[in-house]
Amino acid sequence: MRLWLPVVLAAVLLGASGASALAIPSLGGPTGIALLPTAKIAPVNEWQTAVGYRSFTTTYMYAFEDVDMSLWTFNALKGVASDAELWIAFTRGSNGEDTDIWEYGGKYLLSERLLPRSGFLADTDIAIGASLGRWADALTNADPELPFYTDIETLRAYLVATRQLIPGNASDWDWEAAPSTRIIGTVGMLYLRVDPDALDSNTVFRPFLGVEIIGQNNMTLALEYRFKDSGIEDDALFSALIRYPIDRSTNLEVGLSNGSPIGLALGEQDLFVRLAYCFPVSAY
Repeated sequence: MRLWLPVVLAAVLLGASGASALAIPSLGGPTGIALLPTAKIAPVNEWQTAVGYRSFTTTYMYAFEDVDMSLWTFNALKGVASDAELWIAFTRGSNGEDTDIWEYGGKYLLSERLLPRSGFLADTDIAIGASLGRWADALTNADPELPFYTDIETLRAYLVATRQLIPGNASDWDWEAAPSTRIIGTVGMLYLRVDPDALDSNTVFRPFLGVEIIGQNNMTLALEYRFKDSGIEDDALFSALIRYPIDRSTNLEVGLSNGSPIGLALGEQDLFVRLAYCFPVSAY
């Protein structure tokens, strides 16, 4: 897939009419871009959900030949306090046989009292987060002496900071429309441990970056980049997406990513399409 596709689409749609923005869970689970988090926290008064489809082609670390997978994803996310969110993610994959991936986690926004900030950091949100996951019956055809399938457990932890890069924009940039274009930057550090039942475990500890350009109509172009771990990855992780608000409750997202379902950069740039919907808590 060509990397410039989301950029071209965003250039066309940033000027189109749209509705108020809303938070949606990232493919990785927490409020974020695609597979990497931001320091944003989901609102308490809404359930954020998303369903989607991903194609995924890779020769990943436990396989010796190309693998083509179709992935159906479901995410649910909710703020449980003004400074905390919890989420759960489910993926059903198929490449001739079905495989399931479950992951759940949370994020906590560090207060000024816990982490005093001044100067440039005074207007910066800083959060910590973690998650646990399990990939059941993952393909591992790396060695004829090993089981063809195995379960893979994952542990993810991160520290992330997010702030507006253009001073003077609306302070409520998280969820509501603003009078001008907003540019939001993110920088963080990610720890990822991948632990298969039948094979050696691997860890990634690398910095990551993200940027979101949000038009006055809340049409969004977003990019993310995590530096490569040369020991187990051929490339750095890179994702690009556009997010279009259909109405106040619904977002459409189209993007590209080379990230595997467990967050390693082990594939080609493949397409994902997602539809997000928020449910007001007062409706239940």
